[in-house]
Amino acid sequence: MSDTATTTTPMQRVTLRLGQIRVNENNVRQDLSLDEQFLKSVAANGVKVPVVVLPLGEDAYELKMGHRRYFAARATQDTEEEQDAVEVPAYVLDPSLREAGEDFIDQLIENDDAYRRGLTELEQADALFGAVGAGMKQTRVAQLTGRSRTEVSRAVKTAKTVGERTRSVLTQTGAYDLDLEVLGVLGEFDDDGDAVDRLLEAHARGRFEFQVQWERDERAEQQARATVRPQLSAAGVWLAEDSDALPQTAEQLAELDGPDGEPLSADAHAGCPGHVATWADNPDQPGAVEYFCTDPDRFGHRPPQETAPETDGTAAVQQSEPTAEAKPSELSREYVKAGNKAFRAAEKTRQSWLKDLIGRKSAPKPLAAFITEQLLTCPKPVAQWSGDIGRHNLIKELTGYSTLAERTKTATPARLTLLNFAVLAATFEKRMSEVRTWRSDRTALTAVYELREIREDARTWLAFLAEIGYPLSGVEQAIVDDKPYQEGEPDADDADGQADEDTPDAASAEDAEDAS
Repeated sequence: MSDTATTTTPMQRVTLRLGQIRVNENNVRQDLSLDEQFLKSVAANGVKVPVVVLPLGEDAYELKMGHRRYFAARATQDTEEEQDAVEVPAYVLDPSLREAGEDFIDQLIENDDAYRRGLTELEQADALFGAVGAGMKQTRVAQLTGRSRTEVSRAVKTAKTVGERTRSVLTQTGAYDLDLEVLGVLGEFDDDGDAVDRLLEAHARGRFEFQVQWERDERAEQQARATVRPQLSAAGVWLAEDSDALPQTAEQLAELDGPDGEPLSADAHAGCPGHVATWADNPDQPGAVEYFCTDPDRFGHRPPQETAPETDGTAAVQQSEPTAEAKPSELSREYVKAGNKAFRAAEKTRQSWLKDLIGRKSAPKPLAAFITEQLLTCPKPVAQWSGDIGRHNLIKELTGYSTLAERTKTATPARLTLLNFAVLAATFEKRMSEVRTWRSDRTALTAVYELREIREDARTWLAFLAEIGYPLSGVEQAIVDDKPYQEGEPDADDADGQADEDTPDAASAEDAEDAS
């Protein structure tokens, strides 16, 4: 480059017609990426950033920088004559200041990601929010930026809800690549710093969708409980927030009879000194409680004994001893609640993921082989649930169709594969509808018919979903690995006593693992 570059007149800014500009034959860009949003923006705004040209003489110029802008501007008109008449701002370079090969260096510097950085999704949202805040209508913002009205509205809401604390965390963690959907969720939980931290950690581990569902369920539960607490307090009912804090003698009222032999209701038990409420494991009513008596023997209650023969008082005491001895070997109540909550959140997340997968236009390659294998081997989920009405309802949820038969007449081969997969998905999901599927302890295995087989089918299903890209949650990974759920695992003292030594096969490796 000439040594006189710093003393010459700066490049001129002019307005040129597209007909005056010739495309650079040495342009290295092969893909102009003229996406719909960019084309809409140029159509609404014209070219805002000047192109850069070199004069060729005779009122003609060679394009050096701005080929995407040039062709997008041409796309705004139909005929070549109309295209040639479109005016764009341009900087005109001085040819005497150029050196051989500089065209290629300019292209590299202008377009390489190492030399430039676009706005992050949050920065774009801030810009859209700023435009609306300055008085521009959202419809006009959408028009000028090539976005849909919905996209602008969501971006504005996100920019408004993501607060300074969350922005500070994003800066500290360098999380600049988050898309608008993720940022919108962070804005949803902006008032809960711990939730934002958990969500960001889950995003880094590839388990964001599960964590979102878990956080939403947790928030709904906490809000419902906040309503119930003052009601219990006003009624004079002692609330045990942690059910594991109840004494070992505590029994649920549903398992007790009153002094008259009738089932013991909460109202009938309200005057008992041992009356206590604790939070129930009820996903349909997150604020529901269940009632206990802290010491049924002391306060004159006894468990139902429909088949027990008439005995004296000594025999009755002996009858209750096995229940008292069984308590230490049971999983803690809070651990079971946490596991159930995680399993339900995973189920919602998984079925949402399946719905998106089944809605695609093309099917992952492994799907056809999986479908064929399941139809040929006809495992229990397929054999048992193919005609079940609950399975049909699941198919409707996963596909969005009330009837599949009509859809098959016009579906492409890829869509047919996905619809067949939806049928199998519904059978496996129906098989896993038992919330205790996640549990490997002896108490659950003996209480739920075929729980071992259900877990085996769940293992097959979840392992395949992981193969085609579904991110397993912790509770699902535990099922695949055939290990006890570790997140929120009970204390070591609880885990140590879970094996039932009176069971003949308690010493086997499989049962030892189940009891751990």
